[in-house]
Amino acid sequence: AYVIYTSGSTGTPKGVVITHRGLAAFSAAEAAHYQVAEGDRVLAFATPSFDASVLELCMALPHGARLVVPRPGPLLGAELADLLRAERITHTLLPPAALATMPAGTPGTLPDLKTLIVGAEACGADLVARWAPHHRMVNSYGPTEATVVATWSAPLTADGGAPPIGRPLPATGAYVLDARLRPVPAGVPGELWLSGPALARGYLGRPGLTAARFRADPFGPPGTRMYRTGDLVRRDSGGELHYLGRTDHQLKLRGHRIEAGEVEATLVRHPDVLDAVVTVREDEPGLPRLVAHLLTAPGAEPPAPAELRSLAARFLPGHMVPSAFVALDRFPLTENGKTDRAALPAPAPAEERDRPEHVAPRTPTEEALADIWEETLGTSVGAEDDYFLLGGDSMRALLIASRANDAFAITLTPRDVLVSRTVAALALLVEEQILSEFEDAAYGDADDDHGTGPDDEDAALGGNDHER
Repeated sequence: AYVIYTSGSTGTPKGVVITHRGLAAFSAAEAAHYQVAEGDRVLAFATPSFDASVLELCMALPHGARLVVPRPGPLLGAELADLLRAERITHTLLPPAALATMPAGTPGTLPDLKTLIVGAEACGADLVARWAPHHRMVNSYGPTEATVVATWSAPLTADGGAPPIGRPLPATGAYVLDARLRPVPAGVPGELWLSGPALARGYLGRPGLTAARFRADPFGPPGTRMYRTGDLVRRDSGGELHYLGRTDHQLKLRGHRIEAGEVEATLVRHPDVLDAVVTVREDEPGLPRLVAHLLTAPGAEPPAPAELRSLAARFLPGHMVPSAFVALDRFPLTENGKTDRAALPAPAPAEERDRPEHVAPRTPTEEALADIWEETLGTSVGAEDDYFLLGGDSMRALLIASRANDAFAITLTPRDVLVSRTVAALALLVEEQILSEFEDAAYGDADDDHGTGPDDEDAALGGNDHER
């Protein structure tokens, strides 16, 4: 039927060969699910190079609806809302990032809008809460390789949670599998594989890539295939699929694997945060950091970084707490209307180094520990600086604990470093251990028949003869 090029998440364009069979099946199914009829008006929002344009074309023309083509150029914000109203659009597919740019009061002021379809990227609960009470809102999911849409939800309701991507289209199979291609139970995350007649023939002129992504379907009839999406999902007890993120959007920071979607979902728990995008940035060579870009609620001030870190720390391990936060009016978008992660701005220096006022070490123990932290972390350290904000992680905590144990002849663990989080707090723990060991050595067991003489006390003190 057609070849459409997609770079997906790899950045390398590849031609996807779609069949007439798959396209015809999709066109018939979408007319029924999206409830399009003769006389309806469908907005051509997507560029022709993006397969969402196929959805718009096949939703409109085969079923007697009109395809409304706007003038070229970005269509966002109030301009998008005005066009939907002026052109009496009844059906439109919008990426959540584009939908979020419209004024907060837009829902309910579009009397002709029957069906609002969201897709192309994850949709936040805030958008559902804003739009679902006023319009029939459907969440759709699908890679280009499965002919535009592979799963879709029933009309969404504002129940406070992230919307599901729903169930597969008729004749489409959706398998949630582990790394060994075994089905996982309901509620357990796994990678989504798709099957059925809507699958593409493969990649034009790239047999190796086709063989890697399209495999024989062990769950279907002989000769059928399934496609590896690279998307993490889970199936709930009711059979609906929930999107969790990309396997290749999994971030790595100093040896830790971080699911960006998990951090983003935590940040949007804040009532003034509408959406979040989390990335690892290395704006200074050798200093990678976890940075969160935020969209704030209309009329709300951006939350203080300390407030957001406190929220994140309640639900996430320390290495998943962002080091810097950047508030934006809107996320930069690609030509296809998706969030352009590569175009997100760097944090301002003040935001990137958002620490409490520098407090110099105040005791010999704090001074010694600060020296150890500086040697391990490669940056200046104050007594009250947060370990994770300085770039600390579990691997460096192991080094700090080992060096502190050598310096003080004690038995700190990496967990002690991670829980203490500041030089000042760790210094108190070190001094407690030194005092405890001194008392044990000086006074011995209460049932011991032998007292501790001067020579014994000197030996005990000598065992802790370290600078501190």
